[in-house]
Parts: sequence; structure tokens; C-alpha cells
Amino acid sequence: MSKPIKMTEQYLEECRRDFEKALSLTKLADGKLSFTKTFTCENKKATVYFTPEAWAKMVMLIKEFDKEIAWHGVASRVENEECDDYVISDILVYPQTVSGASVEMDTEEYAKWIMDNVEDDRFNNIHMQGHSHVNMAPNPSSVDLNHQEEILNMLGDEDFYIFMIWNKSFVSTNKVYDLKKNILFEDKDVTVKILGGSEDLDAFLKSAKEMVKTKSYTPSSYGGSYGYSGYGGYQQPKSSSGPYNPLASQQSGDKKDEVKSEKKEKTKTRIGAGWAGADNYRQGTLFDDDEYEGWPYSGYFGGR
Repeated sequence: MSKPIKMTEQYLEECRRDFEKALSLTKLADGKLSFTKTFTCENKKATVYFTPEAWAKMVMLIKEFDKEIAWHGVASRVENEECDDYVISDILVYPQTVSGASVEMDTEEYAKWIMDNVEDDRFNNIHMQGHSHVNMAPNPSSVDLNHQEEILNMLGDEDFYIFMIWNKSFVSTNKVYDLKKNILFEDKDVTVKILGGSEDLDAFLKSAKEMVKTKSYTPSSYGGSYGYSGYGGYQQPKSSSGPYNPLASQQSGDKKDEVKSEKKEKTKTRIGAGWAGADNYRQGTLFDDDEYEGWPYSGYFGGR
């Protein structure tokens, strides 16, 4: 939920009133007094837009570097300031030393970089600080929080600043400090979109998800003294009585008259017989050679 940044006279008065109430109701069990008050800004939300070029640059930095990397964003408010919307139009990489878990600004090189680009108008509109956490969660570290506080203390009453941390899974944590509006937007209060194309991309992604289904697999298991069930394999039909006869379906209805009159000797199932490969299975007691010859799945078992 969005929060205020500065204590206004209204917040001060509200704080004094609640503190006086807490003093009158509190009993000190250990001689100490604690008082906490949380301030919120109703249910205000912010949207951060990237131009396609700025988004592509940031994605390339996140994707192509296997170490952490930091960057500035050139940003502005939208013309209608009643909307809590901001636009990042470009990405700038400044001098830094990096490792797999840290970014350190080279202060001397950074100052020189600023002076070398003093006539570049983009450098007058740096209102965003971003960095990557590579393959880690994008949660801010204590160093990140201290850095954010340092930048916040340098901002004027009309300024705003955006902080973002991204990883290679494109999960991010986001904060927008708008001192002019006296509001802090963070995480769930901030929506990130691509300027001019977000609606189309959202529709494309929704359509793609409707087209793609996740395949489910049934774990293979041994199917008893004969037969087996597994991925892509033969599954024995269930029968309420009698040994399994693969030709039973061919002997039903009017076709019974066509069955050979000579009955073969009833096969016996070997005690302890198990799956020992296609050849051994074929040569077992379930089928004799004549029955197996015409069975439609003979090819699967290496039929002759």
C-alpha cells in the first residue's frame, strides 16, 4: 500500500493525537514505552512505462551480463500529473566495478562521466536507478536500502525517483518516491508496462497461454505377474474372471461361429514370472506361438 514520504502538519497532528491516547492507556510492564504509527495514502497506484528502446536496452543488460550490473534511467512524469504515471525513455550505464553479488560505483570515473556529458540533456533527467541480482531474488540488501536512502536525501521537494531491482527471471522489486505528491509507491503499487505496445503484448501473452497446455505424465509401474504398464507401453485390460485373452474381442457377437472348433490347451501362468524383456515375455506361457503370430502388437515385442 502506498505511503507518505514527508510528515505534513496533518500527519503531525494525527501522530500527536494518537500518541496522547497511547500514553493515557499504556501500563509500563518494564519501564519502557513503545509507540508505532503507520501512515498510508489510501489505495493509490503508479504505472511505470518503458519506451520500447529503453525496455530493450534494460533487457539486454539483464540477459547478457553474468555479473550484477547497474544503470540509470532517463525518466519523466506524464503530462497529466493527476495520473501517477512515469515514463522511462532511455537507459544509461555508468562507470562501475561489479561481482556476482555486488556493484560498486567508481566515484572518480563517475564524476568524470557526468562532466563529459554535461551538455547531454538526458543527464538532466536521470530519475531512475536500477541494477540486477542475476539469478538471485530481487530483494533489496542492506546496501541497496542505504543507497536508496542516500539518493532520497539528495532529492528536492519537486523531484521523483524510481528504484528497480531485476533478475534473469524478470522478477523485480520496484519503488517510486514522488516528493512533489508526497507518496511512496512500492511493489504491488507499481505496474510496469511498455509504452505504446503493452495492451497488444498483454493480449498476445493471454492468447499464447490459452494455446499452450502442460503435458502430464503417469508414473510407470509394474503390472503384475504378466503384462506391464508404463510410458508408451502395453497396458493389460482388466478382466473380472479367467486369464487374459487378447483375442477375446475378436470372438464376441456373430463372430463366435468363426472361431476354430479345436480348443487349445489352457495356458498356465508361471509362479513368480516377471517382466524379463520382450523376448522372454513373448516366449512365456501367456501366448503360444500361433496366438502370438497374429496378435496386432507383435511388432512391439520384436515380432518375427
